[in-house]
Amino acid sequence: MNQKRLHYFIGGLLFLASFMLQASTSNTVAKPTFSIVAIKKAPNRLLANEISSAQYQVTNNTKITRLLTMAPIRGVTQLTGDGLCSNPFLLAPKKSCLLTLQLNAGLMKSTHTGPVICKTKGEGDNSPSSFLCSRPSFQDQLSVHIAPCFPGRCLPDTTAAQLRAMTKHIKQQYGVPGIVSGVWIGGQGQLIIEEGVADLATLRPISRADHFRIGSITKSFTVTVMLQLIEEGLLQLTTPLSQFIPGLQNDNSTMAQLAEMTSGIFNYTEDPNFVNEFVSDLTRIWLPMELVSIANTNLPYFSPGANWHYSNTNTVILGIIIEMVTNRPIANEITQRLLLPLKLSNTFYLNTLPIPEPFAHGYGFNPLEDLTNTSPTGAAASGAMISRLEDLHVWGVALGKGLLLTPAMQSIRLGSLMPIVFSPCADTVPGRGPVNCPEYDKYGMGIGEIDEWIGHTGEFVGYTSLVMYHPQTDSTIVILMNLFGQGQHLPTTLFQEYLTVL
Repeated sequence: MNQKRLHYFIGGLLFLASFMLQASTSNTVAKPTFSIVAIKKAPNRLLANEISSAQYQVTNNTKITRLLTMAPIRGVTQLTGDGLCSNPFLLAPKKSCLLTLQLNAGLMKSTHTGPVICKTKGEGDNSPSSFLCSRPSFQDQLSVHIAPCFPGRCLPDTTAAQLRAMTKHIKQQYGVPGIVSGVWIGGQGQLIIEEGVADLATLRPISRADHFRIGSITKSFTVTVMLQLIEEGLLQLTTPLSQFIPGLQNDNSTMAQLAEMTSGIFNYTEDPNFVNEFVSDLTRIWLPMELVSIANTNLPYFSPGANWHYSNTNTVILGIIIEMVTNRPIANEITQRLLLPLKLSNTFYLNTLPIPEPFAHGYGFNPLEDLTNTSPTGAAASGAMISRLEDLHVWGVALGKGLLLTPAMQSIRLGSLMPIVFSPCADTVPGRGPVNCPEYDKYGMGIGEIDEWIGHTGEFVGYTSLVMYHPQTDSTIVILMNLFGQGQHLPTTLFQEYLTVL
């Protein structure tokens, strides 16, 4: 074999060997020196007046213990504490910790990289070395666009600072794990606040993207469907309950009285036997008629139309009637009539335990227990829904403006708002202890009023919520908390504090 042929032969062997080696390793992905996996990603867009967070699990994939630190990112601060990575942090081989970051958009530039984790330089110098570093995958890296503030887009800095301080104070005073709130003031701008954690076990920061159980805000959806059916001639405001479920207490109550909470029908959640059964098995599946039957074993509060007493039974009954009239599940009617037209893709009426990811865990009792896996069937059409901040902003505007009703029907709805006494709620039966109802100034058909703002509040096991709209200024406030059973209704307390500076 001459020299030229030998050269080609050897080159071919080398190419073949390289090809075989590549093929043998094509399905093998080398582990990075330090794995950095997103547990909670930062929002893709932040206004320059916002503060948000991100969390990563950092794992040491080397064979020796390393002292690690994060390369500085302008406007990004590492949070430390129990269960979180310290600064710097020592990781043994195969061990992990949670890197929690606070993003102050006002101090940041738009970023599309990081966080970068490096070994320290050593010998008393804890700054990052350029010798041994890793960064997250492309999908997990920080990718945040900072949108500038200007009048009409962002609330003034002083106002934003006051709202944040109020939120932090409520969180600390009542031990709320996490609070997400949004304030949109017509002509002035907006502010979104994320304060605390979504999960006490992992200390994952709470997020505007988290889903919450919204409890009685569900009533505003259910009653809106009822009003649409009245517009379509399938019901009337004066249609009596007896036409659908004869034999119940106060079955001469009308659709309007059920929606306004003036039917006098007993609230099944005030029945002590129900409360004991519910708490003994939070995952139990309840049928709507079971809940109504429990109410029916108690005496009514008063005759229909004589007074006002907030009763979950009223809206459970309306849900049953909607299903009877349409021959479809209430979940379908709410989805087709309300959620799809408004593009509320993160709002759901679910009868199952799981909450769509990501979600805030719900807490209650003392000491705090994780109550997330509570069956929503115990609330049915009065409180089974799930949503998140941005969707509730859209819903608050739609509810306040009547976007899914005719102007005439919205006028009737707003005209139904009447002053009420909530402490205690009206009850003519001797011997029953006084009960406080939700602290509205006025209440109407699936809508309440507080300090001239209209909307609805919510409470479900582990969660409390509020969505309010101010017609005069085209403003909306949404507050979500993953705690229940503390204070009268903490979102309302915080809402009224907000109003002192808005």
